[in-house]
Amino acid sequence: MKNKKGNLLELIPDKSCRWEKNQKGGIDLLVPRFRNRFFKNIALKLGRSEWVKISFDEIGSKSWDLIDGKRSVEQIGKLLEKEMGEQVKPVYQRLTEFMVILSRNKFIIFKNY
Repeated sequence: MKNKKGNLLELIPDKSCRWEKNQKGGIDLLVPRFRNRFFKNIALKLGRSEWVKISFDEIGSKSWDLIDGKRSVEQIGKLLEKEMGEQVKPVYQRLTEFMVILSRNKFIIFKNY
């Protein structure tokens, strides 16, 4: 896949949001529920969490684990294919779509973009 500056597979993603491992070993992204401090304080007083959790499936969690700010999207794809085999095919189509979604939502940045 190509982007405005070249090949998306050559880009190096890096995590740019809070996240945690869940009880099943998957990944949950933690997104602030409120941007406004006033509403955040009210929600906290009412016992609501200040975070919304976005949970990844097995492939998304493994992809997230492989994002380290050093590997390119292509290198991540090769590792995914090696570790998960047929389950991730077509690996580069799936992975690039996933990376674009993460980038648009500012969950990752591309270091060399």
